Parts: sequence; C-alpha cells; structure tokens
Amino acid sequence: MNNIELDIWRGEWGLASIDIECLKVLTYMKFIGVPVRVREVSNPFFTPKGTLPVLRDGRKALTNFEEVVTYLKSLDYSTDVHLNTKQAAEASAFTQHIREKLYPAYQFAWWVDEKNYADLTRPTYAKALQIPFNFYYPSKYQKAAKEMIDALYGEHTDLREIEKTVYSEAEKCLKTLSDRLGESEYFFGNRPSSFDATVFAYLAPLYKAPFPNGTLASHVKGIANLTRFVARINQKNFRHVTDEYNKQNATKQSTGTQSDREAANFPNQTRNKILAAIFAGIAMTGYAVANGMFQRWSSWSWQKTVSLNRFRIAKKHFEKIKRIKAAREESV
Repeated sequence: MNNIELDIWRGEWGLASIDIECLKVLTYMKFIGVPVRVREVSNPFFTPKGTLPVLRDGRKALTNFEEVVTYLKSLDYSTDVHLNTKQAAEASAFTQHIREKLYPAYQFAWWVDEKNYADLTRPTYAKALQIPFNFYYPSKYQKAAKEMIDALYGEHTDLREIEKTVYSEAEKCLKTLSDRLGESEYFFGNRPSSFDATVFAYLAPLYKAPFPNGTLASHVKGIANLTRFVARINQKNFRHVTDEYNKQNATKQSTGTQSDREAANFPNQTRNKILAAIFAGIAMTGYAVANGMFQRWSSWSWQKTVSLNRFRIAKKHFEKIKRIKAAREESV
C-alpha cells in the first residue's frame, strides 16, 4: 500500500468535513488507523466523477464509501471483522433504512428548504469552492435534491406536506437508531464498525450545523444517546478539529464582543455627533450673523459720526461767513 491520499470537502462547525460521504470515509479511516494524507479540495470538477471524496492509493482512485470499505478490506483493513453474520445483516438492513428514511429528510433540510439553503447551505458550499464553481455546484446540488424529492413524493405535492412527511419518517428512523444503540458505546458492542461511521456522518452535521429552520436538527438533539454518540466519536477521532474550531470561535467571540460594544454605542455616538454638528452649525451661523450685524452696525455708526462731524464743521464755516458778511454791511 502506497501513501494514501484523501480529497474531501472542507470542514466547518468543528466537523472534519461538511459532507456526509466525506465524513463516512474520514471516520472509517480513523477507526481502522490507516495513515492517510487528507486534502481539502476547493474544486471537485477535475475529480474522476466530479464528486468528493476521492481516495487515491497509487493509480487507484475510489469515489464512494462502499468502494473504500471493500478496497481496504482486501488489504486486511476492516472494522467489521468482529461482526457475526446476524450483526452484519442487521447493519446492512439499518444502512438501507437510513438511506430510505433519513437521507431524504437530510437532503430536504440542506437543499430544498429555501431558508436553510439561502442562509446556510449555499454560503457554506460557496465558501468551500473556488470562483466560478461556487456559483455552479450549490445550484447543481439543489436541483438534484429537488428532483429526488419530486421523484419520491410527486412533483405537484404541496411542499409543506412533503416537509411534514419526510421529517416524520426521519424522526421514526432516529427513534429506531436510538433504541438499537441503547446505552452501548457503539451499535454493535464496544468496537466501532462501518455502520457507526455511517450513522455518525449523518448525525454530526445535523447536530453541529446552525440551521435557521432546525426541525430535523431538533429531532437529533432531542435524543440523548445519539447526541452522546456523536460527541464521543467526534472527541475521540477529531479532537484536533474540535479544539481548533473552539480556539477560532473564542477569538471571533472576543473580537465580536468589542464589535458588539461599538455597535451598541453606535446610536449614542451617532446622536452625539449629529447634535454636535447641529450645535456647531448653529454657533457658526449665529457668530456669522452677529458678526455681520456688528460690522454693519459699526459701519453705520462710523458713517453717522463722520456725517455729524462734517455737518458741524460745515455749520461753523457757514456761521463764520455769515458774521463776515454782516460786518461788511455795517461798515457801509
């Protein structure tokens, strides 16, 4: 066996990947302890089937979970060797049950629910993709999910009725899984199997992702032993991912706290700035008006004074001329 490489969708929310199939393979590889070089791919266009994950071992490329399990089993790597015939059959039946009952609800929550798609799914996948593929793949996946729902429930069936049906079926499936797990660490004893990897891959994104419409997620979070199952596998096998996410989240919250304080003070700061500007404007306008009036009053007062002085001088000059004229008449 050469150095194995695994191309996957990037992780988010403390998960190693945002994708079910990628999480299946990643978790299974962790269970069997095979060294693998994991690469987060931002463009699945050039993969063998245009999808992720892709596991490469030399010239061999495998593109789905079943192929990976079969190939690694041929190399004597398997987590299912401890399962007896009955348990193996039960695991197969449960896997099919999940595919029929939980998977449609999963697809509905991620891709068909418009609120979830607009606020969560599309931005998440767009963030994971390169331009221009971030415009192409989310719409492609949404179209495929809608076509699947239409094929299962009828193209012209009311979407609200479909939502009730798929979530009701998913809730029953989750209850069945919970009953089967019980208080055990894994579904078939104290050792993990490929089925545990499958269940974890379905439940972890529903448990971790911040769905705006969290109906399906609430069903998962409301079942204690399933949430413990998710947390246990995530902690044991992807602790470094969880720790890194918590570290980044703490930094964001710290930055956010400062931003929140600034945002909270924003109305007061804005009000103060507006009032200051108004008062400054009033003051400047008042100063300008007052100064102009003073200047006009000063100018008028000066002009009045000059005119009065001129009048007095002229009056004195006139009286002097009048006296001279009177004296000349007396002498005659």
